[in-house]
Parts: sequence; structure tokens; C-alpha cells
Amino acid sequence: MMMDYQYRRRAFQNLHVEQEEAKNEMKQHIKKSKTMMAYLSSFFCFFHHTS
Repeated sequence: MMMDYQYRRRAFQNLHVEQEEAKNEMKQHIKKSKTMMAYLSSFFCFFHHTS
């Protein structure tokens, strides 16, 4: 019984850690894509004005 509880608790903690890592990864990805979008939009604005 005790073993089962500890196993479940560890599994739950691991799940929580993985969720946090996934959230952080997503934030990093969004940050990168926002930067990329800003870069692309400024590039296209510049390109549009020069043509």
C-alpha cells in the first residue's frame, strides 16, 4: 500500500515537472517567434518603402 502511494506521488511530481518544462519551452518558443515576426515585419516595411 505504502509503495503504491509513493509510486503515484513520484509519478505525479514528474508529471508536474514535465508540465512546467513544457510551459517554459512554449514561452521560449513564443518569445522567439515574436522576435522573428518583428524582424520580418520590419524587413518587409523597409522593403516596401524602398521599392
